[in-house]
Amino acid sequence: MRRRTFLIGFCSGIWAPAAAEGPRAKQVGVLFPGQWGLERLELFKHAVAKSGSGNISVTVRDADGDPEQLYAFAREFERAAMDVILAIGSASLRAAFETTRSLPIVALDLETDPVRAGMVASLNRPGGNVTGVFFDAPQIAGKWLQLLLDVLPKLSGVGLLYDEHTDHAQMSAAEDAAPQLGLRTIRLPVNAPDDIPNVIRRPADSGVGALLIHSSPIFVDRAKAISAAALEQRLPAIGLFPINARTGALLAYGPDNFALLQDAGEIVAKVLAGSKPADLPIVRPSRFKLVVNLTTAKELGIRLSPSFLLLADEIVE
Repeated sequence: MRRRTFLIGFCSGIWAPAAAEGPRAKQVGVLFPGQWGLERLELFKHAVAKSGSGNISVTVRDADGDPEQLYAFAREFERAAMDVILAIGSASLRAAFETTRSLPIVALDLETDPVRAGMVASLNRPGGNVTGVFFDAPQIAGKWLQLLLDVLPKLSGVGLLYDEHTDHAQMSAAEDAAPQLGLRTIRLPVNAPDDIPNVIRRPADSGVGALLIHSSPIFVDRAKAISAAALEQRLPAIGLFPINARTGALLAYGPDNFALLQDAGEIVAKVLAGSKPADLPIVRPSRFKLVVNLTTAKELGIRLSPSFLLLADEIVE
């Protein structure tokens, strides 16, 4: 079982172990389904530090691909009476929400519709113990498929790569949008991170000509492996996050997941300052980027028109 604790004090703007004397440090518990890593920690630290929230103790529990661990970690946070739980991904949010209705929960969940899931009353006024950054993306599924058709006009079948442990709203939205564009889909569920290469190999004999990578914290950690496996199978791929195209997928369209972590950190700071999740509106991503990997396009023999490249916010060469 992974146990990682970061004790952080930043009254003077310097991050260091919290002092033993003085006021009790505010307690933040982080639930993460993959491996948290130092990059995420630094982003979170920066976001919370801007608020001047005082001494904070951050306890990170990462499940390393085993979602059942998240429930044990959530119960640990409940016993410790954390001041706020930061739940990354729908599996983490589900574990936290099913464990406690009293501790404040800030989510960074790009797969769940929190209203449909019964976790909040409305986006503007959540009304319970959950708030945060949400983007279940049903409206973007058609955009992903259309972008694939723009560069692959003869495309007829798309593989939908998704994490079985996340909410399936994105995947279902893609299945709904595909017939309207003349596409058929095949589900490619991933149960554990190490399964990803084998799952991507499955559509090789099914006529699938491209891959749609749905969002999951696990997939972010394995972005390079996913891109490599797709390229090995000669599958043009599109994902939600810029990191997908930057690591070798053909396209990416959506928000920057690491920037969204900073947004979640700012909401955590508001809760630590005394705001209640019930009164903090849900944040929805508003900045989207189209990233094109020109190197991958050349390797796959795909010619991208100048007009299409003009639409890109970033081109990877």
